[in-house]
Amino acid sequence: MIILFNILAWLSIHLFTAYGCSLLKEGTLLRLTSVFKPRGFEGDGWFRIMAVRKWKSVFPDAGAWFRNGISKKDIGLKRTSGRRRFLAELNRAELCHWLQLIPSPFFILFGGGTIGWWMGAYGIAFNLPLILIQRYNRMRLLGIMRSDEPVMHSSLGVVHLKHKDRGSPPP
Repeated sequence: MIILFNILAWLSIHLFTAYGCSLLKEGTLLRLTSVFKPRGFEGDGWFRIMAVRKWKSVFPDAGAWFRNGISKKDIGLKRTSGRRRFLAELNRAELCHWLQLIPSPFFILFGGGTIGWWMGAYGIAFNLPLILIQRYNRMRLLGIMRSDEPVMHSSLGVVHLKHKDRGSPPP
């Protein structure tokens, strides 16, 4: 019974948080950019060590799951307005996953022994990779927006920079 309660609690947390974040306006989300700005330790080497670029495409893009949402590949990154919208959506996604991560310690503290630890670990394991993806994409997008480098798209809508010193991005 406690397992069912925990599963329903997580489902409710995910759905209500995602829905609440979907209601935020683009202007509000863009003001959050300074909160979510890349930190010094997150440079290209950090994300390379974490191999984020290799595994990020296995996660679904949930941007279009709600009424006001949009799939990242439909945003149109070749236009400035599309880049601003993508930045807002990155902020929305990261905010949502940070908010979903907050209850994890409560499951550990009050969830009842081993089940509580498993539920807390689930919250961390589910949200942390998604936060890393948003931070990786934001760092790349802000680089594009600062330098106006050409933007290329893969079939998954992933942003790749075309670097002069490294040639074209992978297909």
